[in-house]
Amino acid sequence: MWTYGYFGHHTSNQFDWVGYIITGIVLVITIILLLNYLRHRNNARNRDLLILSLLVAALSVTIQISDLQYNYQLTNSNNNNSLVMMEFMRHVAKDKKVTASQVAANQTSLGAGLVVKVASDYYQVTFNNDNAITSYTLTKTKLLNRKIQLIKE
Repeated sequence: MWTYGYFGHHTSNQFDWVGYIITGIVLVITIILLLNYLRHRNNARNRDLLILSLLVAALSVTIQISDLQYNYQLTNSNNNNSLVMMEFMRHVAKDKKVTASQVAANQTSLGAGLVVKVASDYYQVTFNNDNAITSYTLTKTKLLNRKIQLIKE
């Protein structure tokens, strides 16, 4: 089961810094080759290395932009799920008069089959039929397998 703290820690962006470092190194090499080419314009080897480096830099920057867009879309989707779950868990905690840190859920998004743990009690959540999920009902339930793992972060 995922705790309230888990959703609080998973609303930030997680990027691949290795790609940024590689892109930075390629750009630095390209600048060095450009300066070397400008000093020795007659040397064809410098021009060829500069062209090759520019192509690799362009490819690297394009890949990074694509990854940034993908991560942005993925993160926003995950953040929305996390924020909705946090709001739901706060609401359940308020209704049951406990702190939000005492609430855990068996899913990372709202939907059918959701079971929440409030303090030491378990509740099955039933949502209304519309897609907006504007209301819910908590029904006290018992678990067959009480060996559950709480994921805190």
